[in-house]
Amino acid sequence: MDNTHDTKKNASRARTARAVFSSGEDCKKKLERYFEEYLPSSGEVADIEGLADFLGITRKDLMTLAEHKTYGILLRRAWNRIAKIKKQLAFRGKLPAAVLSFDLKNNHGYRDRPEEQQDGSVPAVIFQGRAEEWAK
Repeated sequence: MDNTHDTKKNASRARTARAVFSSGEDCKKKLERYFEEYLPSSGEVADIEGLADFLGITRKDLMTLAEHKTYGILLRRAWNRIAKIKKQLAFRGKLPAAVLSFDLKNNHGYRDRPEEQQDGSVPAVIFQGRAEEWAK
């Protein structure tokens, strides 16, 4: 089995990590600064792209770093914190549900799950030409 792809991926992840963080403690401090200093002073809402920009990397780089053996757990906790902040904004009516839904699917791995029947089957959704009526 050829592990060349995995080896290249790990090397890329390591290069990106060295360029962003000097240690696990440095990662913790930068994340703390993002949440405790940068966000309050900038007035921005926490988000993945904002965190990536704060760290001077791309969203793709940040996603890659989320798998890093040293920094991954810290970054995944930061992602969870970002999702929590956005959900609270939505609960308070300050973030549209559609925006929250898109963001959770796009950046946090959430997905729609069809409702199951008592027997475990998933019902088919049939609109039967009602779109025009709903549009009114």
